[in-house]
Amino acid sequence: MPRGIYIRERPRPLRALGSIILIGLVIGFSVWTLQNNKKDPVVDTQLQSIISDWKKDINSVGLDADALIMRVDKIQIVKRIPYGLLNRASTDDIIGRADHSTRTIWILERTYERHQLKALVYHELGHYLFNLHHVGDGLMMSTEIKEESGYYKDNWDILLPIYLDKCKRAR
Repeated sequence: MPRGIYIRERPRPLRALGSIILIGLVIGFSVWTLQNNKKDPVVDTQLQSIISDWKKDINSVGLDADALIMRVDKIQIVKRIPYGLLNRASTDDIIGRADHSTRTIWILERTYERHQLKALVYHELGHYLFNLHHVGDGLMMSTEIKEESGYYKDNWDILLPIYLDKCKRAR
């Protein structure tokens, strides 16, 4: 057998190029995610005071609300809530939705009592930031918002500590 250098496996430039592109995408996505987690979300003007209250409440149990809220890009009031594949469909049957794929929380535009709206925003932040699930009737993480006039205002001192405890335990 003649002497020389033999390459048993052919070079695969496309595979190497694909690996480089994949590594670049992973690094780019990581940098983009870190940058997005360093700015406050765009919040509908009607919800700004509620978000402020939420931050104070979350901070009161030892969690860093400012760092947590930066995981959300937008908190919006909308006429119809998007859902489905790539959020192509929409509905007005749902009054709130937290969507990780778009880093958005949507609240359906309608008439709410202040504490009712506050409970709804807290509810959606509970889903989005703490992965909280729906529970018992009348609690902040209930499947349905109470329509009874004054319910959330009258029961806020009972409902809030239960909600905050769930948030704290979820971290």
